[in-house]
Amino acid sequence: MAASLQPLFSAITFLLLIASLIGSSEAAGIVRYWGRGHTEPKSVSEFCRREFATDVNIAFLEDFGSGQMPQLSIIHPRPSAADIESCQKHQTKVFISLAGPPRLSSVEDAEEVAAYIWNTYLGGQSSDRPFGKAVLDGVELHIHSGNTNYLDDLARALKGYPNVILAVAAECPIPDPALDATIKTGLVDQVRVEFFDNPSCQIRPPKDTSLLFRSWDRWSNYRGVNLLFLGIPISKDIAPEGGYIPPNVLVDDVLPYLKNSSVYGGIMVFPYLHHEVTFKSMLRSYAGAV
Repeated sequence: MAASLQPLFSAITFLLLIASLIGSSEAAGIVRYWGRGHTEPKSVSEFCRREFATDVNIAFLEDFGSGQMPQLSIIHPRPSAADIESCQKHQTKVFISLAGPPRLSSVEDAEEVAAYIWNTYLGGQSSDRPFGKAVLDGVELHIHSGNTNYLDDLARALKGYPNVILAVAAECPIPDPALDATIKTGLVDQVRVEFFDNPSCQIRPPKDTSLLFRSWDRWSNYRGVNLLFLGIPISKDIAPEGGYIPPNVLVDDVLPYLKNSSVYGGIMVFPYLHHEVTFKSMLRSYAGAV
């Protein structure tokens, strides 16, 4: 009898931990991506109901600058306003994630792109709004290649509009080659760092955290970092060059150390939901510890 009740007990405990985590205004965040995962819910509202996140990035809005019309590159039907608003009613913030390669050519070009994003996805007005009247909460810059000039000007222009949350997805070596100038503006609300696929600043098997912690400490004290997130892969397959953190090591060793930082914001699970079973098993292990 006890054995048969254990899965039910574990599931209920898991849901209560998640509800407590997401329901607390002081709780750390869980950042997720939606839009490119073949096994994830096709509806972002269902994703927000079924999966566990405080922030959801719609991935991706690609190829912007130099007069190029940014392309919304998701594999699912476009969310409706009701889908977006359903997430927000469940206390999940929704971001549009910009990916490269960018083609910004001037300060004015950056300002034009910011105006387009404001009018198309945020609080502005346009005759062409892919998500209707829904107002997204913020913008993530997920840029690792291409012409990275003027991204700091794009950040300044975006933060010139009211109530825009700005995030960046950086790589763990410092300085980040694409986003360093943007981070140093001090305008970035969330710096989400990918601590994997970079041997100099990631965990070494089986549980050597020295390089990871050294990099985390440098980021915690880095100019312009207001809130710092630990970017982790959901499986070893996602990070062929290493950096996968086993759930028990994450819970017992990594998170307790990170939470001592005054700028600790939570975790970013990268990149998309390709391995649903693996990911949910991982979440069960650390949800209560985030």
